[in-house]
Amino acid sequence: MSSRSGHIRQRVLLSSLTAIVWLAGSAQAREVTISSRITYEIREGLYVDKGSDDGLRQGLFGSVRFDDGQVLGFEVLHAAEKSALLRLTGPAKNERLAGQTVELVFEHSAPDQESKTEDGKSSTNKDDDKFTPLLAPAGWTVGLPKSSNISHGQIRIRQMLQKDNEGLLDYSMTRLGSSGSLDKIEGSRWSFEWSGDLAYRDGYALRYHPDYQDPRLDLYMASFHRPLGEGGFLRFGRFLPRELPGIGYVDGFQGQIRRADHWYLGAVAGFKPDRDNLDPSGHEPLVAAYATLKAGNRDGRYYLGTAGLLGSLYRGQADRLALLIDQRAGVGSSLNLYSTAEVDFDVGGAETRNGTRLTRLDVSAVSRVSSFITLRAGLDHWERADNRAERDLLVIEDDRLFDRGFWRYWLGSDQGLPWNLRLSEQVAFIDSPDYDYDPRWRIGLTRMGLLSWPAASVTATIYNFDAQNLDGYGGRLSAYLPLIKHKLFIQPVAGFRMLEAKPQSSDFEVSYLSLRVNGRLSSTWTLFGGFTHTYGDSIDSTLLDLGLRYRW
Repeated sequence: MSSRSGHIRQRVLLSSLTAIVWLAGSAQAREVTISSRITYEIREGLYVDKGSDDGLRQGLFGSVRFDDGQVLGFEVLHAAEKSALLRLTGPAKNERLAGQTVELVFEHSAPDQESKTEDGKSSTNKDDDKFTPLLAPAGWTVGLPKSSNISHGQIRIRQMLQKDNEGLLDYSMTRLGSSGSLDKIEGSRWSFEWSGDLAYRDGYALRYHPDYQDPRLDLYMASFHRPLGEGGFLRFGRFLPRELPGIGYVDGFQGQIRRADHWYLGAVAGFKPDRDNLDPSGHEPLVAAYATLKAGNRDGRYYLGTAGLLGSLYRGQADRLALLIDQRAGVGSSLNLYSTAEVDFDVGGAETRNGTRLTRLDVSAVSRVSSFITLRAGLDHWERADNRAERDLLVIEDDRLFDRGFWRYWLGSDQGLPWNLRLSEQVAFIDSPDYDYDPRWRIGLTRMGLLSWPAASVTATIYNFDAQNLDGYGGRLSAYLPLIKHKLFIQPVAGFRMLEAKPQSSDFEVSYLSLRVNGRLSSTWTLFGGFTHTYGDSIDSTLLDLGLRYRW
């Protein structure tokens, strides 16, 4: 009887989500869609390789469409010339996002006025020598700036609650966060940036967690910044070096100068925060030096690369020496290349793998063959760096955690089809101690526009499972429904699977149902929330969350 009632509840929820998809509406917002690549993941959000040159600006809202069909809203926290930091409105389905190609959809707005120089004259040369270095923060350019103390930012509060039918997974979490900047402090060229969260956890499921019933402060950024000439700057405090994010969070100083028409030199020195809770720590001092080269024009052939050498101690002993490289190049809009690499040298901290190791490599190429066909390919490699700081972070001691990691090779394409359809495919092969080149494929079909709802979309995705004693298929059906000129987003999602767990078998079943809502109440207030109901083998759980954001 309980099994039958469960199937009835699944059908009712699925029917409700389907009905929402066909609600009538009209979204007249003028929007643009650009293809982008996720370069780095940090706790605040995602770095992408598109920036102010492509229309992204701080405070902009839009949506990001992942290659598996999932769609989430985003807000631009920082935007530079060739990069931007995005905060997502919800969790992404995939655990590893770095290297993925995504589509960004947002409303296009013309600038309020021509960019102006300090003496008030309009600057019409868009290709002058002025340079914003890789992942460096961009200044505020909207409207006529005030003379001093220009503040932009946001503060948000979010309440989460999870319940299950056995009471074993119950927990709640309250999170209060803020991020923003204060420019032209007291009329000077100094600015200040901040970002952080204060969280409190409670509930049966997390009673053994170190943060249980103990407020936790995560401070991601609190730094002062001052430009020095063209392309140079001085920064100090807590920050993530955007010119070379592989360095990680730093409590210290960073400086950069321009040495030639295309060359920039910089250095970072300080201490890494505690790797577990980001508390200030003196256990891991570091120093890094880097160089950035920029050549060509974004509209034609261009190259932008940064290489640096990072050295660090851990509890008074030499622990890490690594070469960090970020590169991107392109030939107009027809071909774009991206790569990032980390090479670790053994300076005495290794215990399992001695010698020089390539610990991270991401390479990808995206080619727009025509207006309706895009090809992409790449490879990814990751292995845990074998040093003392990494070992102290682990709960257990096991040399298998320091194995050779994995290599992933992938191919994909996107095709525009008649009737506003878009087809996306990708196949990947993984070589690791746990997988042996077993293919993993994914196919997605998206319909853009629903009746008189041109900005809405529906996506169906199917993929395969291939693991030891487990085979089958999974998928998801999702919709993206923007309303009232992108002031309201509704995102229903349904996941399903059909697995064969040897020696047992399983029929088709719904694995989860989700509904996300994000609404802008005004130019400053945003209300967001939703629910996710997960169907487990023995325990079903429901996660509810509700949040409010104020931005200025």
